[in-house]
Amino acid sequence: MDKAFQAQLSALGNEVRKATIPSGCKQYAVRCMETLPTLYDKFYQTNESRYGDEITRLVQAVLNDMALSERACPETQRLAIRITDSLLLLHERFGLAALSLRPLDSPVSRLRNQRGKT
Repeated sequence: MDKAFQAQLSALGNEVRKATIPSGCKQYAVRCMETLPTLYDKFYQTNESRYGDEITRLVQAVLNDMALSERACPETQRLAIRITDSLLLLHERFGLAALSLRPLDSPVSRLRNQRGKT
């Protein structure tokens, strides 16, 4: 894998480690971020969709966990946006297939939607 790519992925992982977000979200996000370099290395070398799919699955799981956290805070939301933007930019910059991440509802909009259904 390209050293610039590795450096940017490592910087994103460090950002997650330093973030002041709920510990459960943080632990899960850190574990996933630690898994990404190996997956990206395989994806970068082979361009096989199974690695891209696994990367997408892991990142989406982290974003879902952050969005669904009972104590989701502005810092958690900013970190989720930063992770998404950084990875999308990395894919674009290094010519990897785009990640197809689903947009997430914020906790506030989910509460509004639930209130409207009753």
